[in-house]
Amino acid sequence: MNHRWQPFAQDSVKNIAIIWHPTATPLQMVEGTHADGVDISAFVTRASHSAAEGNVTVTWHLELYEVDQPQPGQIIEFRLDDQLLWWGVIESLNGYRLSSGVRSLTLTLRSRDASPHWRNVRRVTEIYPVATPLSVIARDIAYTLGLSDAEIGFGETSVTTVHSNTQLADLTAWEMLEKLAEPLGVQSFVDARGVLKTISRDITRPVDIVLTTERIISVTAAKSRPPLTAVKVRWLDPNLTKVSQQDQLLASINITAGFFQLKQKKRIAFSEDETQRAENTYLVIRQSANSGLLPVCEESYSQETQTGGEIVLTTYAWVPALVTAGMAAILSSSLIPDGVTPTETIPLGRPIQAGAEITVLLTLASIGTGMYEIWGTPYDYVHARNITEAYDQNAPEWLSNEVEIENDFIMDEPMAQAYAVRELLYRAREVSSFNMSIVDDPRIEPGDIIELPDQSRLYVTNYQRDVSPGSAAVLDVEGFRV
Repeated sequence: MNHRWQPFAQDSVKNIAIIWHPTATPLQMVEGTHADGVDISAFVTRASHSAAEGNVTVTWHLELYEVDQPQPGQIIEFRLDDQLLWWGVIESLNGYRLSSGVRSLTLTLRSRDASPHWRNVRRVTEIYPVATPLSVIARDIAYTLGLSDAEIGFGETSVTTVHSNTQLADLTAWEMLEKLAEPLGVQSFVDARGVLKTISRDITRPVDIVLTTERIISVTAAKSRPPLTAVKVRWLDPNLTKVSQQDQLLASINITAGFFQLKQKKRIAFSEDETQRAENTYLVIRQSANSGLLPVCEESYSQETQTGGEIVLTTYAWVPALVTAGMAAILSSSLIPDGVTPTETIPLGRPIQAGAEITVLLTLASIGTGMYEIWGTPYDYVHARNITEAYDQNAPEWLSNEVEIENDFIMDEPMAQAYAVRELLYRAREVSSFNMSIVDDPRIEPGDIIELPDQSRLYVTNYQRDVSPGSAAVLDVEGFRV
């Protein structure tokens, strides 16, 4: 509600002035420091405005020709009783017409937030740490739009970020502001003065304005589409949750064992980047290093860390000892004289040397290569994606109409539940429009709740005001019953 105003008296006459500002800036309009105003009320034939847009039709002979004509990007201000009522930026000039020396032109006005700078340019915010208030992020976004503190009307909030390295990316500034406002139960809004503020979406709160019977001129109602029956809110849980996968192969390796090394240790990671965690890991031997002629080693495995383990092949002590003894026997047998017995022609040392060589060759032939696999259950700690649902339990199944909202600025389950319920109530009611014409009341703005004489309530979504010369003091209010 705009507290700068009081409601109009019945049958009162509006004292409207329409001012053209060729050089004023939005900040000057907010602070009231502009000094370039040109009153063009005498040339205006029709004028109206809503909360976000306006139209002005001007008619002239030569007074507003060429350089004296309003241009896109300049500001038009509506003043009521010499007080700022609403201002907008000229978006376009339409419907130029020349007839019998009289020229006419319609100016289309938009509130400052309708510009591409707010609505079309995609941006990336800074990275914010845990416990950063959402109002701080929103204020930083407003600063990137060129707003000063005088043009920012929202306060501080206790709701903070619950995740580290929070960043908004590939969104327009307006979309970023909406994301930040949603969990708080508000939405961004630029008021008639051009100040960025928030308005509440809570339709259960107390009323802002009470209307008496004599101030209501007419009421109309309609329903445009089926009501919403459920709202699902997806949000990222700030607490880490352990998530396990099914048992699977984590790593594989080939290891060769033999007399040449008493112990071999091989560090095994459960993933290429050595970040995968696993539990209940075990060794699967696809081919043993002992599959040769003689068993040469013991095979063992142990998990050393969350991300890896170790395979150890321990060669039996007799294997290198046997090779050493065989080589010594070969050397010793070479010193035996090549004498022969009376009945044989084989030298005495040759059988001894052959036995030693067989021993060495048998040991060499027992060198084995094992093929090993590590199996286990991979797991990790993640922020779970939670779903909180609010639904109308009385709605029949065939009338089901759901909407899903995703927002990672929700702090906990109670906040998610409040958000889902609030959005269900709001969106289920807004499908039924409820419009009325009343005696003009400049206090009314979107987000207000108005109470009617029959105790029914109206949530205001927009309004339309005719500010043409001689127009009646009537305000058309758009909204829905709550």
